[in-house]
Amino acid sequence: MESSNLRNFYHIQRREIIILVLGVCLAFSGKISGQALNRQFYEYDRFIHFGFTVGFNYSTLKYDYSPTFYNQTPKDTVLRVSAQGTAGFTLGAVCDLHLGSPKSFIRDHFDLRVIPSLCLTQRNLAFTMIDSTVVTKQIESAFVEMPFLLKMKSDRFGNLRFYVIGGAEYSYDLSSTAGAPVNPADPKIALYPNNVAYQFGAGLDLYFPFFKFSPEIKISQGINNILVPQNTVYTNIFSRFRSNFIYFSLYFEG
Repeated sequence: MESSNLRNFYHIQRREIIILVLGVCLAFSGKISGQALNRQFYEYDRFIHFGFTVGFNYSTLKYDYSPTFYNQTPKDTVLRVSAQGTAGFTLGAVCDLHLGSPKSFIRDHFDLRVIPSLCLTQRNLAFTMIDSTVVTKQIESAFVEMPFLLKMKSDRFGNLRFYVIGGAEYSYDLSSTAGAPVNPADPKIALYPNNVAYQFGAGLDLYFPFFKFSPEIKISQGINNILVPQNTVYTNIFSRFRSNFIYFSLYFEG
């Protein structure tokens, strides 16, 4: 069910993303021939550069059922669960280290990036009960994220360069209610604040006279279990939760 939500998001946004990427490529491909190189020594003239990023995210929870789900009593049976994501907002800073010696293959094709960010998002879980009622539990999160990523770049083609990116991320949820008491009348779903994930994605570097602009799509898959065990009908049926994110980001780097 979780993967179907991600697929639905992809199908909804696919046309806009493809149009954006093709439009950018066409705009630059028509100007590459005979065009002067912007920031020609961008990778060579310094060891480190900075920037900022803004973007959107889409997050869902990937879950595994516990044996309790298959052995429920009739009075509180949950027939099915649907993980529903919503669009969120991401804002961050960029610290990019140019690896290797100047004008070497490593310097021209590999960067190490640290991108401390604030990520606001919400995940919903819709529970369909045995009497056909649907109960929706909202989980709001404000993550402080610290991804460490290796950026692998293609050869530069005029003022355009493609790249892929991958690495690991640690994030802390400032909105976590892991230590809050449970309200029996309206039990919430609590998540642990610490989250570890691996990330991968791709993007375009577009060189302008005074800065570099980069649209990027990235996927983040959680590794650790973030479910807080609480003795309620809404948590007993699960054995673990993991966070899934899709990011669409715009980078501006000087």
